[in-house]
Amino acid sequence: MQPVNKTLRTYQGMIVSGAIVLFCVVAIVLAVAPSILKIQEMLSQVRDIAAEADGLQKKLNTLNTLDEQTLRFQLASVLTAVPGDRSFPSLFETVEGVAARTGVSVEQMSLSGGTTLATPSAAKLSAADRKLGTRTVPFSVTVNGSISAVQEFITLAPNVRRLLRIRTFSIAFPPDDRPLTVSIEMDAFYEPLPTSLGTAKTILPELTAADVAIIDRLGNMELITQSAEALPEPFIGQIKPNPFSP
Repeated sequence: MQPVNKTLRTYQGMIVSGAIVLFCVVAIVLAVAPSILKIQEMLSQVRDIAAEADGLQKKLNTLNTLDEQTLRFQLASVLTAVPGDRSFPSLFETVEGVAARTGVSVEQMSLSGGTTLATPSAAKLSAADRKLGTRTVPFSVTVNGSISAVQEFITLAPNVRRLLRIRTFSIAFPPDDRPLTVSIEMDAFYEPLPTSLGTAKTILPELTAADVAIIDRLGNMELITQSAEALPEPFIGQIKPNPFSP
């Protein structure tokens, strides 16, 4: 037993020192680990903020290359073609204007579905309308006039700037030379304006050459109605903590 005791006495100081060192290492790890995790979390947040700032800078660079007056003119042209709401006054005025231009008389005009247009069911889109990306206001109109006048009405109606679509029509041919009576089922288009700008990570879409060509084509279409669609107020002077928040 003496050799064993002698061995224990020989290494006792090393064992005690090792235990103290181990305790210190464990204590340091337990104390430093949360700080390391916190630092890693902060570095991750810094990377996210840097990426967000870079995205905002790219958006700012893109916006600086655009002309506000040109954009507002293009928006005005688009809104007269596809308003931001159902815009019944401009719809009625357009139909009356087309009728007056072509020499037919409007005997009757009604909104299909009546009051259901004000309910959420009106926002449901058909497959074709979902592809178009717009909402529609279905309506019917009955016009009276000569064959040539009715033909001009049917030709002009889908080609004015307040975009209209003819779905079906039926013609009643009188037995004598009296004017024709035509009942037409039509759609008017509208698309609500976006209410938010998205997040900072959202890519800012740019107008392509095809987009500009469509806008120019709309601007060149005849504007029958004189009702001006109100443009949204510019964000200049309106301070928001986060302009990309909903």
